Amino acid sequence: MEIMTLTGNLLAEWTFVVGATHPGETHRAKGMDFQVGGKGINVSRVLRRLGEETEALGFANGPLADQCTQWLGYNRIPHRFFPLGETGVRPGFVIREKAGKTPETTFLGQDKSVPDASWKAAFQYLRERRPGWLALCGSIPGWRPQWAAEVRDLLQLDTPVRLCVDTYGPPLRDLAQLPLDAVKINRSELDRLIDGSGKLSTPEAIAEARSGSPVRTWIITDGSRPVIAGLADGVTYSFSPASILEQSPTGSGDTFLAALLHRWRKATREPEEAALAFATACATSNASSPGIGDFPMPVPERFYPEIERMA
Repeated sequence: MEIMTLTGNLLAEWTFVVGATHPGETHRAKGMDFQVGGKGINVSRVLRRLGEETEALGFANGPLADQCTQWLGYNRIPHRFFPLGETGVRPGFVIREKAGKTPETTFLGQDKSVPDASWKAAFQYLRERRPGWLALCGSIPGWRPQWAAEVRDLLQLDTPVRLCVDTYGPPLRDLAQLPLDAVKINRSELDRLIDGSGKLSTPEAIAEARSGSPVRTWIITDGSRPVIAGLADGVTYSFSPASILEQSPTGSGDTFLAALLHRWRKATREPEEAALAFATACATSNASSPGIGDFPMPVPERFYPEIERMA
């Protein structure tokens, strides 16, 4: 049963490692690296680390797309790109101090809107492949409400695709009206979805979102703060991450989603909170390492969260 990911806003990303930075000065890199970013790409990357079959779908073309294809091939991540017209790929840069005393800084290029034809081609491909699970991740520039019908088609196949969503804004608002397996977002995205002011507690905000949506499980991640999950049976759990020396938080939310899909795909009878605890442990372990998906396996016990049943 394959797990596929769809990244709506791919990133060709360079990381520069520098000494101490000072505004207005020229800084020469002491090290540099290239990788393909974007939330779905990160999820597929971690799924490979967890031993899963996966294919990463995205939107890209032109010289930077060729460089992305090279990197994905070198890292043995099966992928397929659908064109972005003449707009190419969104570039990005990460500046990281070698001493690690200052938080890394990320610069993102302009978003690249997905053309209608490419969106339809991607979902035609998904209908033909019929993966067991699909993770639809990241922003989707140029989103159109009618595209939700393409997603609904996947959920209505004779063998329906099971779908998890990690997006925000208009795509989330439309997709949350579908019977998704899970929505994983952060607290500010949840507040925007319910038009809240942040005055509700997270369990109350989840209940508000659930009242107008058929989504099965709501998962709210918020950096180093507890993960709050509202399950299908109405029970809400809190998962307080272990205390760590953080090296890079980049990709930890995507690591969480990949680890959760990995446990759900196994179709074991373990309690859902056990899968969520494993996902939280993987995300915490990922944040303690400089790369994405570089954490040790099996995940050491010290990275597992404290679990509290809230309601």
